[in-house]
Amino acid sequence: MKQEIWNFWANKYDKLWVQKFSLKPTRNYILNHIKENYNIDENIEKIKVLDLGCGPGELIEELQNNFKSFDITGVDFSEGMLNVSKTRNPKAKHIHLDVKDLNKLKEKFNIIICTHSLPYYKEPEKTMKELNRLLIDDGKIYMGFASGNNLYDKFILSFVKLTTGPANYPSDDKFKHLINPYFKIEKLKIIKEKSFMPRIAVYTLMKVNI
Repeated sequence: MKQEIWNFWANKYDKLWVQKFSLKPTRNYILNHIKENYNIDENIEKIKVLDLGCGPGELIEELQNNFKSFDITGVDFSEGMLNVSKTRNPKAKHIHLDVKDLNKLKEKFNIIICTHSLPYYKEPEKTMKELNRLLIDDGKIYMGFASGNNLYDKFILSFVKLTTGPANYPSDDKFKHLINPYFKIEKLKIIKEKSFMPRIAVYTLMKVNI
């Protein structure tokens, strides 16, 4: 049922109202942060990027438009979402995979991006362990999600679940516990475009060798 929900939204995702106040601002922040931290010269060695939960490929498209040296892989468990992304981003690699099966990926990445899909993972602790394995030693992870950090956010996010299915929106404290011992926090950016919108937390994470 969960995959059917996301397949349903695949061709409508670009038009959702949350694009303006939540999804697009998250992508903009990540793009700007990457520009500040990575050489975008197309003549340098390819930088391998994993977009986990890539959806219809909006971020992949923006990355390809801005960073010619990026070798991008998009992963999603929704075939509908992946089909939209494949059409939009024919040069990117796409893998139909549930996050619980990340152990099937053997390639390592310089950058891993996970935006707004973490709350839907059934085994987030296992996911963090696998992401630690997939990230190179000096790589970075950008992980953004709606954060249930107070009662208002939890109340608003309870309505989101009605259209997307079961989800767990971690608070800052719960997220810090979740990433331990696999990552440490380099930076936290809070995005809240409008007072009525839930708080979006975007973490930049560094790998801990364990």
